[in-house]
Amino acid sequence: MFFEELRDGATYRTASHTVTADELDGFARDFDPQPMHLDAEASVLLPFGGVIASGFHTLALAWRLWVEIGLDDHGRGGIALGDVRWHRPVYAGTEVCSVVHIEGPRVTSQGKGLATMRFEVLDGDDQLLLTFATTGLFARRSEGSPTAP
Repeated sequence: MFFEELRDGATYRTASHTVTADELDGFARDFDPQPMHLDAEASVLLPFGGVIASGFHTLALAWRLWVEIGLDDHGRGGIALGDVRWHRPVYAGTEVCSVVHIEGPRVTSQGKGLATMRFEVLDGDDQLLLTFATTGLFARRSEGSPTAP
């Protein structure tokens, strides 16, 4: 999706993904090795009553689902991430999708395409799991797409 395709106020709903126990475990072991993410026995005694996904895993999954919707190779890098709020835990078996709202697309003084994407990450019942906003650069049509190596 080139910058010129982004419309202020546009909303995109991604495909969904059901999180597996193996995914939770793998992400936690690599990036967030806390008992609530790894230890079934210990996590039962913690506030969420079982193993939950790392919030950063949920954020990364939300981003992946957005990229898969058609960003292709037109992303040119992120410049900001903010307003991150985890609303509900994600357990193995939770279906997750992203609803992405485009805000304020504009061309920078250097001629780059820039837009903010406000995410609502939902479960299979459309319950809010996570919200965040990120601002990034997008390829403009005049740039074309880089060729794969």
